[in-house]
This record gives sequence, structure tokens and C-alpha cells, in this order.
Amino acid sequence: MEVSKDQMSMLLENNLFESAQMLGCFLVSSPASNQEPNPYLKAEYLVLQGDAFYGGKEYRRALSAYKQALQNCKSIPRQGGNSTRTSLSATTRSPSPSSFSISTINENEVKFKVALCLSTLNEHRSALFEMESIPSKARTLRMNLTMGKLYRISRNNRSASTCYKECLRQCPYVLEAITALAELGVSSKEIILLFSQTPTKIGRFSSDYQDSQRWLNRYVEAQCCIASNDYKGTK
Repeated sequence: MEVSKDQMSMLLENNLFESAQMLGCFLVSSPASNQEPNPYLKAEYLVLQGDAFYGGKEYRRALSAYKQALQNCKSIPRQGGNSTRTSLSATTRSPSPSSFSISTINENEVKFKVALCLSTLNEHRSALFEMESIPSKARTLRMNLTMGKLYRISRNNRSASTCYKECLRQCPYVLEAITALAELGVSSKEIILLFSQTPTKIGRFSSDYQDSQRWLNRYVEAQCCIASNDYKGTK
């Protein structure tokens, strides 16, 4: 079934979601998928199927597929010592390894996909619960931004600010996070201070870095003025 799995990945990469959905049904229901030596392969098929449903905006069906994938992983006995914990990339495009105890599934990414489905279905409380189950050190930039939005919807502004600040520590050009922090009443000085905590490949004393920093600082100041209705300060 490896050939079919590769072909499904190609369909997803080309946004041919309807064909991917149909092929996904065959992959998941095929007797061969239950006889594979790699016990995680069925979960990988389910995630691919979930991606097809999500791409086709069938969020409820995508949610079901992702949850089945997570349940499938949990039902597989963990091997001790040198076994590799399950790991699934955001796109799940890499071929499954031949080792019986190794998977390409990253459960945190699947949980994030579950949260995206729930959020799209306006089940924000459940989406936030799913996001909170992801360890903070494992959260990507997009995860932190999504979590900030969910906290803000739930009116937990303090936690929302924490998530937005973490976004800027990872990348200062997440302008959505800057705007959100300004609207939440965080001062321009506090926001700008976060930029110094961001790793950079450009020397901090180079002209390019200083020019971009000046622009970014002005953007922060402008957003804070707009949030406080101080339109004269934006000039």
C-alpha cells in the first residue's frame, strides 16, 4: 500500500482533495492496512485522510479522522528504552519508516489539527483544551498564535498576552501578535523589549537590522496609539 500512500500525498500537495478523500477511504478500509508490519501505518493513513477532509472543508469528518489516528497511536503498546516516540509532520508527507516501532506521526501536530477543526466549528473551549494538552516547549509559532486567539475569545486576556509575547520572542514580524498586544493594553516599550529576545541571523549592529528595527518600533508605537485612540501619535 506504500505506492497508494505516496500517490495520496501527491494529491494533497496539489490540492486535489476530492480525489484524496476517495483514495483515503480505500487506504483506511483496506484489509492490507490492518496487516501492515508497522502498527503506526493505519494512523498515518487516517491523518492523510483527515488532511483531505480538512482541505475540502469537511471539518467534522477531518476531526473524526484525526481523533481516530490519535486513538490508534494510544492503543499501540509503547516499547521501552530505545523506541522512538511517535512523530507526524504538519503535512504528513514523508514516507513511513520500515522499522516496526517507529512512526512519522507527531502527536502534537495532530492535536493541533484537531484544535483547528474544533475552532473552525466554533467549539473554542474544546479547541483550547486540546491546545493546552500540547507541552509549551513543543508549541510552534503558529500554535502559539492560535492559542493566543483562543484565549482571547475565551476572555482570558492574561494568557492570551503570554502567548502573543511568545510569538514575538520567536519572530518579531508576527504583526497580528503586535496588534493584539496593543489592543490588550500592553505598552509599546514592553512589546519592543521582546524583540531583543528574538534570535537573529543578522548582526544587531548592521545597518539592515537597525533599519528594520526602526520600522518595527514605529509600527508598534502606531498600533499602541491606535488601540488607545491617540491618532495624533500615529503621525
